[in-house]
Amino acid sequence: MEALFLKILNMSITAGYVIFALLFIRLLLKGAPKKYSYLLWSVVLFRLICPVSFSSIFSIFQTEPFDMTMAQSGGAAALTYVPADIGYMNAPRVTVGIPSMNSVISESLPAATPYASVNPMQIWILLGTILWCIGIAALLVYNIVTYIRLKHRMATAVCLKGNVCESDKTRSPFILGFFKPLIYIPFGLGQQERGYIIQHEEVHLRRKDHWIKLLSLCVLAVHWFNPLVWLAYALMTKDMEMSCDEKVLSESNVNIIHEYSMSLLSFAANRRFPAASPLAFGEAGVRERIKNVLQFKKPPRRVVIFAVIICITSVAACAANPKQLRETKESSVKGQMQREGIKEEQLPYGNYAFERQIYMNPLSSFIASNDYKEYYTLDENSLTVIDEAGSQRKFAIAYKKTQVDEQEFKTNFLIEGFNIPDISSYKECYQLTDDSGSSGYRIYQMDEEFWLVRLRRGDASDQKKSDYIWSIYKIAGNYGETPLKASISGYQNGVGEFLLLQGNFQSGYDADTCYNITPENIKQKSDYQVFKYNASSASFLLYEGNIHPLGEWFGGLGVTSMALADLDGDGKQELYFTYSWGSGIHRSHAAYFDPTDKQIIKFEYMHLNEDMMIAVNSDGEPSLYTAVISDLKDFVNFDIKKANYISDIVYQDGKILLSQASKE
Repeated sequence: MEALFLKILNMSITAGYVIFALLFIRLLLKGAPKKYSYLLWSVVLFRLICPVSFSSIFSIFQTEPFDMTMAQSGGAAALTYVPADIGYMNAPRVTVGIPSMNSVISESLPAATPYASVNPMQIWILLGTILWCIGIAALLVYNIVTYIRLKHRMATAVCLKGNVCESDKTRSPFILGFFKPLIYIPFGLGQQERGYIIQHEEVHLRRKDHWIKLLSLCVLAVHWFNPLVWLAYALMTKDMEMSCDEKVLSESNVNIIHEYSMSLLSFAANRRFPAASPLAFGEAGVRERIKNVLQFKKPPRRVVIFAVIICITSVAACAANPKQLRETKESSVKGQMQREGIKEEQLPYGNYAFERQIYMNPLSSFIASNDYKEYYTLDENSLTVIDEAGSQRKFAIAYKKTQVDEQEFKTNFLIEGFNIPDISSYKECYQLTDDSGSSGYRIYQMDEEFWLVRLRRGDASDQKKSDYIWSIYKIAGNYGETPLKASISGYQNGVGEFLLLQGNFQSGYDADTCYNITPENIKQKSDYQVFKYNASSASFLLYEGNIHPLGEWFGGLGVTSMALADLDGDGKQELYFTYSWGSGIHRSHAAYFDPTDKQIIKFEYMHLNEDMMIAVNSDGEPSLYTAVISDLKDFVNFDIKKANYISDIVYQDGKILLSQASKE
């Protein structure tokens, strides 16, 4: 439930920015028909109920002061300001999409307590989730109860005609009901006045406004903690009513502005709403409506065209996530490197492993021994920390490489002068600092050595406000060897689109559910997407809109591991994978997808009665190993651990093949 609350919170933040934008955009439409302002609120509804969206350069989040790089670290489709694992961070970090505010907000968050069993952030998230659930329940119960009371109150109403009823217990017209909605009007209305009111309510029914308002109320109940959502709901209701008034006036063959406004004025002068229930679709904002009616006139063609253009562009810009261009980010990094005289090959991106501990804060009770196992993958977008069991923690990064000043280095420790590493003997000292301040890690490059630095946020007890160094690990210099253990884990992102392309696939298994099993590193560095069914293990590759079966699957595990490499040097990375099939004689194979020829090529080698795993070796080339499957929950959730070396996969004589050592 806490994860759901954080997801709703992230969606609400995005919607808040969109609401702010629409408040200004509505000013541009002040002289246009209100139906266009009413239409604009659809994009707020979309942002409040849909956690993902498409990416586009034409997005309000692509402009200043926004920078959604950190919010899109988990993928461009969703904007995540508060990470799901924030309760487990030693130094909790969030982003609000505005860099100048990120550090201010993050510094106000409580840091983890070293000896406590529960982090303070975990407690705050739990309390927030409980309060959120209570708020939803209270709003729903209140509205349901008042709706029932109102329905009971209208039980004595008399049917006038069709779905129109008169009642002496209301002084204002409204609609009640959803599947068979009824229009309730007060007794004693004149024939002309009654006609206007019924016509207005019938416009609501034709446009299904009663359903739109019900959906909006449910969304409001979920996002009740956001005051901007309440404001949007109120303004949407006013725009809805005014657009209905304008529709009635535009459909009349004669000028009825005076008579119509007098009808509204009579309700305002003697107003007694039947019950305070938003589920009763009553009239709202009478004063603003009268003013709008009196100013009504048929808009000129140029105003309509302008309003249509504003609505289309605004909805598109507010619905789209920003498109983070890799070329832009790379050129920015290269430009910075050139200005500082740093060579491109010095950027320490790659795979690392723990080698030894250089420093640990004296207050820490943990000491990393020489046999401590931890692995790290560093690229231009993220740092992934992998423990011995294969559990991964991923941190978005925005690293800036600068030279290290020895004196400044010494000030980065909580207890200055106590066991601080001496860096005076190193000739070239660089640091990669996270400009966003959200990862809590830093990389030092000391000549040929690489240090992984873990930071801890200072608090009042530390008498420091800035980050300070908690630990320093020397990590094995860009060996590229992957951890012994990896995981296949299924999730639902992109599955709907895949199933639409796949059509009527039948595996022959009951309740066979499709999952996306694309590993994070492959998803970030390529356009490959791998999908797998949890009961049959049927596995497929989606690439450039086409689906390719990944080997046989009946009776086996289907795809068991994946890796990327460009062995033929054509600039396109091949997807290498292992898969197994057969329940009697278990057969495991290795193959790869060639993105140039767009075909699957299987290696001749077959391994019997064991599974295999592909891992990238120190030269960036894939190698093949025997493997052991563990923690098998189903075919889309299991761990795989490499065992014995089988072969390298190499490029020789214009072909990708297994090395000669494997063919003995």
